Amino acid sequence: MEVASAGRPARHAVLPAAALVLAAALSGCKGQLAVSAPGASTAASEPAAAPAATSAPATGPAAGPPASSAVPASVATSQAPGTGNVSVSVTSPVTLSGSTAVPVSCATGPGYRAQVSSAVIHGDQVSYTVAIARYRGPGSYPAAVAVTLRQSTGVVTTVAGVSRVPVAISSAGGSFSVSATGTGGRTFTGSLAWTCGT
Repeated sequence: MEVASAGRPARHAVLPAAALVLAAALSGCKGQLAVSAPGASTAASEPAAAPAATSAPATGPAAGPPASSAVPASVATSQAPGTGNVSVSVTSPVTLSGSTAVPVSCATGPGYRAQVSSAVIHGDQVSYTVAIARYRGPGSYPAAVAVTLRQSTGVVTTVAGVSRVPVAISSAGGSFSVSATGTGGRTFTGSLAWTCGT
């Protein structure tokens, strides 16, 4: 070692002890610099995170079973419009009475519906519908009815949406009487009965 002359430091000054320790530490940890150095990426030393779409739980509502194609239980059971029988006794706007065999459609379920599309008696045509909202079997009910009378002279009288008309329903058919003002200011008054088609 070169000895320094008095008052002058040696040509090669001794490194501070702290610098030596740091240099030794760095030389022994070269393989870890990429991990411990500030700002360095950790992608090489850590496993890739799973995509959020496959690892995160679904946040929406759980998918339910496919919609059923079955007919809802609330739909009325319809009887095909086979041949039934219709009886008519009308006093207004004309006098008409008689009966005839015609297709009569009846449907039952939570409600009841009977429909006569056309019954021709003595040249005049009668059609009507009867609808009961809450049907519990044969008995008396308030119903909504609609009646159309087409006279052979061409005059048409219609009463539609007449509510709370008393109707008697049996296991075979039903009957009702109604008096209401219809089209043209004409009053329809009559009693109608039907037997469901079989």
